Amino acid sequence: MRRRLLVIVFVLVAGLIVALSLPLVRATAERTVQSSFIGRVEDGAWFADMAATALESGRTGRLEAAADRYADLYDSRVAVVDADSETVVASRPVDLEEPQVRAALLLALADRPPEQPSVWWPWDDRPFVLAEPVRRDGRVLGAVLIVSPTDRARSEVGDHLTLVILGSLAALVLVVIAVAAPVVRWVLRPVHDLDRATHEVALGRLKTRVSERAGAPELRRLANHFNVMADSTHAAQEQQRAFVAQASHQLRNPLTALRLRVENLEEFVNDPRGLNELHFAVEEADRFGEMLDGLLRLARAEASEAERAQVDVSAVVRRRVDAWRAAFTSAGVPLSTTIPDGVSALSLPDCLDHALDTLLDNALKFGDEAPVDVSVHRPPAGGALEMVEVTVRDAGPGLTEEELSQAGGRFWRSTRHQNVRGTGLGLALTRMVVEAGGGELLLAAARPHGLSATVRLPAAPALPGDPV
Repeated sequence: MRRRLLVIVFVLVAGLIVALSLPLVRATAERTVQSSFIGRVEDGAWFADMAATALESGRTGRLEAAADRYADLYDSRVAVVDADSETVVASRPVDLEEPQVRAALLLALADRPPEQPSVWWPWDDRPFVLAEPVRRDGRVLGAVLIVSPTDRARSEVGDHLTLVILGSLAALVLVVIAVAAPVVRWVLRPVHDLDRATHEVALGRLKTRVSERAGAPELRRLANHFNVMADSTHAAQEQQRAFVAQASHQLRNPLTALRLRVENLEEFVNDPRGLNELHFAVEEADRFGEMLDGLLRLARAEASEAERAQVDVSAVVRRRVDAWRAAFTSAGVPLSTTIPDGVSALSLPDCLDHALDTLLDNALKFGDEAPVDVSVHRPPAGGALEMVEVTVRDAGPGLTEEELSQAGGRFWRSTRHQNVRGTGLGLALTRMVVEAGGGELLLAAARPHGLSATVRLPAAPALPGDPV
């Protein structure tokens, strides 16, 4: 947008400079033509007086000598013709049938004064033709023709035109650099701030605000309206988070008391079917408690204002895999890893730990005891988008395309996994925390079958002491 505005200002200023420069150049050219014309008219009048005597007396020697000297001095052609358009004296040959010469001659023989020519531009190389009538006692005896080159006059006009063009370009550059660029920058600064703030709000940072003191009045009002909107959105989200957190916390106490009471009923129930239903009730209470805990964690994560930090991805992945290896070994599930050294990324604190715990837990629960592989991929050197990828891939049944499009939503669980313990909040919480740190969580079908879950985080410079 800045470039487009500068182009518009450049065109407007250039048009203004051209509009002011053209009349100046034309006036200078007309003044040069007028000066040359007056000089030639005076020369023509002098020759006309001398030619009148020569035509009446028939003695043309003095007139011929004067014409030759004038031609040598001014590099011009001088000719004197009588009333019948017959050449009497000519310093150099003059073609009387040439259109420009013929028109000037007819005007002179009609006793009309010479007309001032139009502007001589540098690219117009036509000569200047002056025809002065030769009179005596009111009679036209003939005419004096002076055909002169316009090189000198055109050179003066060209020099002035060059000077005006250079001055105009200098003025144009000066105006664009000293005036237009600062003004455009001043106008667009609030727009850039609003664009940045809108992006921040889209990423969930609702405390972002913009200055209301910069830019034009219209942009200041827009900034004020943006801040009011952001305040309202932030307040509504905070109320929602507070409600979820408070409701989850308040429900925790009666749920715990209810569970204890249900457990205490066990010694009063003798029927095996009743005991079985009692155990189911306790399990549902535990599941309800897990769901409340997940809601509390989700509310706390949404309210978190932690900043991104550099994380040793290689070390974190190795630590979490070692922590889960016993569970995988106990379940008889093979767990393999591909973890290069010295891979680091930027993320929120404990974000990768939580993500790996969720993904490994899901692979263990829903992978049907199929092998699981954990791999870390560093970005290629000089890549356009440098992201570190941590992938947990299982060879289980995986998810259908429809299920993949819904996975990661809050409380979503596949209909095939309704009997497996869980709340449907794990992936949602993982996705939210990863995206809050500038990363993303990708779920895709593995080949030939299974599920591939990838956490992508912005790459960071190598940690001190890491291999290159």
